[in-house]
Amino acid sequence: MNFSVERSLIERARGDREALNDLIERIWPEVYRVCIGIVRDRMAAEDAAQEACASIARGIPSLHEAGAFYGWMYRIAGRCAVDAEKTRCRNVHQPERDVPIVDDTAASIDLHAAILKLPLAPRAAVVLTYFAGLRSSEVAAALHVPSPTVRFHLMLARRRLRELLSAGLTGTQEACERA
Repeated sequence: MNFSVERSLIERARGDREALNDLIERIWPEVYRVCIGIVRDRMAAEDAAQEACASIARGIPSLHEAGAFYGWMYRIAGRCAVDAEKTRCRNVHQPERDVPIVDDTAASIDLHAAILKLPLAPRAAVVLTYFAGLRSSEVAAALHVPSPTVRFHLMLARRRLRELLSAGLTGTQEACERA
């Protein structure tokens, strides 16, 4: 985990609106990072991150242990991103108009771009495991699947990433159809 929020801020955010606003402002970049890693469209990822932050704001009064905040936050962000990607893929009728993630043409076929080409379940498992730092049990809770299924998705993702990186990337429409 590359960021941290003071435990006292998390505890104050349960009942203090100003502390809650400060908390949401601090976690926004991390929540968005998880969402953009799962959702292939920047606007949809931003919407998912906003929904995740709203869910966190609504649910924080019922969070009993401030130490559980990080796993809880990542589970909510992952779930909102997966839901947004499922909706986006159902609505794909025209070519994607997403802005490239990297500006350097030579670096356009990189690991991040390859991850975005994975089917939804393995992509979500990769992002939550390797970028958000969740354990497989936490990823399983976020995705509503058993832990062995998460490990299976990770195995499939690693295999597919090797293929994508060695053979070139496939189109987004095709990836949505596989998801």
